[in-house]
Amino acid sequence: MKFFLSVYEWLQKNVKPPSAFSWQTLILLSLFSYYMQWLVENSFIEKLLNNFVWIFLIWGVYWATTSTRFLRIGYDKDKKKDGFPLSPWITGALVSIYIFSSRTGEIRPETIIYWPSISAVIAAIPDFVGDNLTIKRPPQKNRQNLVVLFGTQFLLSCWFQFYFVLQNWTGQYPSLLVDDVRKSAFVVKAPLKDTVPRGSEILQSIESNLKDRFNNKPWPAVERSLLPEQRKKLIGLMEQQSKKQGPLVEEDRWWKVTSNVKSGKSGYNLVLQANWEGPRSSPKKKYALTKSCQITPVARKASSATKPINTGQPASTSISRVECKPVKGWGIDEPKQTNDTLIKT
Repeated sequence: MKFFLSVYEWLQKNVKPPSAFSWQTLILLSLFSYYMQWLVENSFIEKLLNNFVWIFLIWGVYWATTSTRFLRIGYDKDKKKDGFPLSPWITGALVSIYIFSSRTGEIRPETIIYWPSISAVIAAIPDFVGDNLTIKRPPQKNRQNLVVLFGTQFLLSCWFQFYFVLQNWTGQYPSLLVDDVRKSAFVVKAPLKDTVPRGSEILQSIESNLKDRFNNKPWPAVERSLLPEQRKKLIGLMEQQSKKQGPLVEEDRWWKVTSNVKSGKSGYNLVLQANWEGPRSSPKKKYALTKSCQITPVARKASSATKPINTGQPASTSISRVECKPVKGWGIDEPKQTNDTLIKT
């Protein structure tokens, strides 16, 4: 019993608001609303109390941070300098979280994008709202500062938006990280870390499918598969399978795989080419990756089960063997510009 009494005395001494009309009261109301929200089971009342939690918290924080002089940059009591207040940006962060992230429980891009603009509106409230909550014109001497305030904060919002747009681009078009973007006006210098075009992964997957399909298969059947019409269907099917195996990204539809076969002394040389038809820094330049695969017949002795009757020697059959060279072309064997590229996070 003494423990609870001591806790009550501590709370009464340290948490008790100095008056009913104070920022401490608003913070306590926010905590009380959160406690009641935790107890109720009705979804509508729970959402209503959640709104009260944020409303009381935002007003309490705004009041508390505005009344203190410690949250001001350049404040000097002796020289009577008010300094630059940080209260609007602290309160603006809470307002942005309340509007865009309170329901999902995670920080969304909109929360960061609109934070500077919301903070600018909060910072401008004293210039537009007078006593008794009446609307007024801002003083003549403050209008230039308001233009600078809104201009800089809107610019920050635009830059945050542009950052998330770039992140989305590099997520859906990872091959852009390989391209030479030194002439771009929006380039951030960062080292490139083993980034290869997406087409290289597609060709590697097709190579694996080719080996599974052709290795140790009868040579006549492999030759028929290499005919133009059959080969086009086969490579097209393997291309679709390869794109589904990796992470689904928007840039896959801009990769087109073509093939060409040349006969040699021993077998065929299958050349696979992945052509990039998407956005690029040099429209006149061809962006392509190639992989060369040698398909050759190999003699294999037949087993006793397939040995011809009345023949002293076992029969031999030809099977195919596939050997492929590494991928070459754009972003692989070309010099990489490691000093200028987009940042990928």
